[in-house]
Amino acid sequence: MRDILETLAAWDAEGLRAAWAIVVETERSTPREPGAALAVNERGDVAGSVTGGCVEPAVFEEARAVLAGEPARLVEYGIEDETAFEVGLPCGGTVRILIGPVDPDVVRELSPAIAEERAVELEVSVSEGARVVPAGKRTEPELTDGVFHLPLLPRPRMYVFGAVGHAAALARVGRLLGYHVTVSDARARFVTRERIPEADELVVGWPDEVLREAPVDGRTAICVLTHDRKLDVPALKAALASPAGYIGAMGSRRTTEARAAALREEGVGDEDLARIRAPIGLDIGSRTPAEVAVAVAAEIVSVRRGRA
Repeated sequence: MRDILETLAAWDAEGLRAAWAIVVETERSTPREPGAALAVNERGDVAGSVTGGCVEPAVFEEARAVLAGEPARLVEYGIEDETAFEVGLPCGGTVRILIGPVDPDVVRELSPAIAEERAVELEVSVSEGARVVPAGKRTEPELTDGVFHLPLLPRPRMYVFGAVGHAAALARVGRLLGYHVTVSDARARFVTRERIPEADELVVGWPDEVLREAPVDGRTAICVLTHDRKLDVPALKAALASPAGYIGAMGSRRTTEARAAALREEGVGDEDLARIRAPIGLDIGSRTPAEVAVAVAAEIVSVRRGRA
């Protein structure tokens, strides 16, 4: 949904009517998750995707029918459907998509909330349309009693400690993954917009002190790139005291072993040490900063998705 809001706002500014299609439920293997959205305006322009291309042509026609005055509807595509191969969904799953007219007032309410990183929830149903409500405890999309609830939370946080050569590449990839990226270093001359142009935030400070004041939750990724024990050890101790879902530290295997020994001397137990992904990133033979950033991003995704 986030990826089409800017386009919806632009269409609204042009006075164009639009319909949207939102994935509200999936079963088994499907290309996109609940909350994925596609929009079509009265001119025939398309934004977003609901299945990565599989059923987009059929959904486009359904959205055009809604724009022509037909009622909102809930459509289903699946491998057991005789039209599965016709519309291009041979992946083995089932996807349910709610298609209805876009309410410009909802877009005007959602756009600033997303821009200001305010948590809200979008409720959509075939019979009642869409509305924006205050965020509750729900953190995942859910379809209940015919109403689709889509929590739109602030972006998860990524903290990159060490404004080294790899930091700029990791900031770029982190933003691609949807993170609010903060790059921090105690050396002010290295924490500059010229060196790290794509970070959301640049902070001068010691890693452990920055982390003590920073918002961290289970969605947070903490990447320690300093590979200097006097910085790494306090940074990792602070990271381990947080609920961060991903903690990674750069360094060779020898550096990693020495750092683990130093952390044990500081009272860190094996269970906590096991939370640290070190050397950071999946082992794909990466050498350049861009390759290392890809390896780290892939590891973060694997952890977030619960892969071993």
